[in-house]
Amino acid sequence: MIASLRLGGAERQLAGLACMLRQAGEDAEVLTYREGDFYSGQLKEAGVKHTFIPSRGGDAGLVRDIAAHLKATGCEVLVSFLVGTNIKACLVKRRLPGLKLIVSERNCNSACMLHDRLRFALYGRYAWKVVCNSYSQTAFVRKHAPSLADRLYTVPNFTDLEYFRFRGARIRAGGEPFRVVTTARLARRKNVHGLIKAAAECPGVRFDWFGAGEEDAYSARCRYIISKLGLEDRFFIHPASTTPEQAYVNADAFCLPSFYEGTPNSLSEALSCGLPAACSNVSDNSRYVTDGRNGFLFDPADHHQIAQAIQKLSAMDASQLAEAGTHSRATAEAAFGKRDFIRRYLEIIRGPEGGTKPQY
Repeated sequence: MIASLRLGGAERQLAGLACMLRQAGEDAEVLTYREGDFYSGQLKEAGVKHTFIPSRGGDAGLVRDIAAHLKATGCEVLVSFLVGTNIKACLVKRRLPGLKLIVSERNCNSACMLHDRLRFALYGRYAWKVVCNSYSQTAFVRKHAPSLADRLYTVPNFTDLEYFRFRGARIRAGGEPFRVVTTARLARRKNVHGLIKAAAECPGVRFDWFGAGEEDAYSARCRYIISKLGLEDRFFIHPASTTPEQAYVNADAFCLPSFYEGTPNSLSEALSCGLPAACSNVSDNSRYVTDGRNGFLFDPADHHQIAQAIQKLSAMDASQLAEAGTHSRATAEAAFGKRDFIRRYLEIIRGPEGGTKPQY
């Protein structure tokens, strides 16, 4: 039996993994300890059991209850997603020495802090295998925790290529502005301020940022900069979209100006929809966006470079946008397909044919 623990924004990946494992013949179960719907319909349709374990008695009580559930159900492999959950999973493993623990690193570190070293030390003691969703994070872990090298794997996020489809370059009516879309949390690390400042240098271009949550000091500052630069009619901030595919269909290009990333779901989705992309030259972005082919890369600390990348995209004619979109879709199909995603995880869990470790 394989159980999966979830926390935070990795729901789609974890639900998809559990469903695909079930379809591959594994007895999979999803455990959660925070309230939320968590793709219950998808799990039910795939025949995946979903168990909610309430947090009673703080983290120590939660770890005890998770361990008790796994012991009672005879779980052999536990997959955990994200930092907080990974740490709890290590403490669960401490209670269940026979459990095989796979921890999944979902972000890309820009510096190795004390808490990272402590986490890697826990992995060294308790993790059976460590899976990173970006090649950059794999390199980071290998550098700062070399003892984990033989347990390290890279499995980029999968994307539903049937849902996120390329329908051809958008046909703009006469006088309609070039539209750039971003789907990401409204947060400092996503560099919203940089894109707003770049927008001021891109006349005739409309920007739609989907990802606003509750109003806070940072989002208020974003709206202030938009107003100060006179961009109220060209830069729009929307709540996170429940239909992201539609946001991509209504756009001509995608932009992700983050200071750092892992393998961003938003980029893989946008490429799947055939959008050319302007992205920060950080983490794995250069693996998926090639200058002059399906987009342009820039230094996120320089808003002039961001503007130049967007200007190059907006200067493309319809045939050039269509060609770039075709390259984006081909990239997505090669890198983010479900089949390769589950094949890699099955090799990690079951062991590869031939007995040698696969090189991901």
